[in-house]
Amino acid sequence: MLVAALQFAGVRNLASATLEPAPRFNVFVGENGQGKTNLLETVYLAATLRSFRTARLAEVIAHGAAQAHVKARVSRAGVTRVYEVAIEAHARKVRLDGKAVRPVSRYFGEFNVVLFAPEDLQVPRGAPAERRRFLDRAVFNRRPEHLLVVADYDKALKSRNAILRSVSDGVKSARSVEDMLAVYDAQVASLGAKLAANRRAYLDEMRPDVQAAFEAITRTGFAVDARYSDGPRDEEGLKLALSSTRAKDFARGSTSAGPHRDDLHFVFEGHDAGAIASQGQLRALVLAWKTAEIDRLTRVHGEPPILLLDDVSSELDPARNRYLFEYLEARPGQCFITTTHAQFVLLRENRVDHQVANGRILS
Repeated sequence: MLVAALQFAGVRNLASATLEPAPRFNVFVGENGQGKTNLLETVYLAATLRSFRTARLAEVIAHGAAQAHVKARVSRAGVTRVYEVAIEAHARKVRLDGKAVRPVSRYFGEFNVVLFAPEDLQVPRGAPAERRRFLDRAVFNRRPEHLLVVADYDKALKSRNAILRSVSDGVKSARSVEDMLAVYDAQVASLGAKLAANRRAYLDEMRPDVQAAFEAITRTGFAVDARYSDGPRDEEGLKLALSSTRAKDFARGSTSAGPHRDDLHFVFEGHDAGAIASQGQLRALVLAWKTAEIDRLTRVHGEPPILLLDDVSSELDPARNRYLFEYLEARPGQCFITTTHAQFVLLRENRVDHQVANGRILS
């Protein structure tokens, strides 16, 4: 898989440009705030129709611009396709090979990217919501339809919460919203069961790979794991949970049962990794997750995904950083790497460096 050309305009602080990335390592060097991460965001947008930095796509639009536009020409297994997204204040237009895509699910599945950002290294000790996003991003790469399940679940959940708030705020009575609430209970239960099942299935696949990768990185013999804590495991169980917590939900104005409350737990030697593992061990664990994710996708799709590496080198100790780049050199595939200092990127061959300054990509 190869991004043969990347075109963007109206994206954050980036000057409009067309790039023809190198087939292996593309290194973008510059001080913080110059636009390096924005560049990775354009690739991520073209592949996923989402930003990894904000849930509000309108924030991607440059100040004073009417829209943000990204186009990527991607070659895979001898076939070239053009992925295109235009983002306006209240709309998103998607095209594949120059044609509008309906349904949007047809857009996904052939353009796979894996992002590794400094924020990922904080996930084991971060908030549960951050771990859920981290997990969902990985599941989407493995099963593109998961993104639509998450989007539909979020929509149903917001609608249910709006009804609950209308009661908690005294606008409506609990009795008057019973019929509407029953409709959204059914939607939340059905979609929530699918969402949680996708997460559990992915973790079942990943678990042995993460352990193997952690041992390859650390050579310590420590046992690591990733577990999913959830509530009811099927649609009927989730319906029952929604019904039994309804009085509490009316009082608080939000839904207290469902996969939006679940969590991903990183485990170190049988205990919560965030509580007992050192900072270096936690970073090795996240690095193991990412390398396992890349290897899993390579096996599933028959070729490696595009890797987006956002200034991770500055957050890793020398040993972990060396392992990362030895791993990247040994695997095929295209990488987009950002850094504040070129020497942090321990790659000797097949790299093309660009300077990034004031939103401009300089060769």
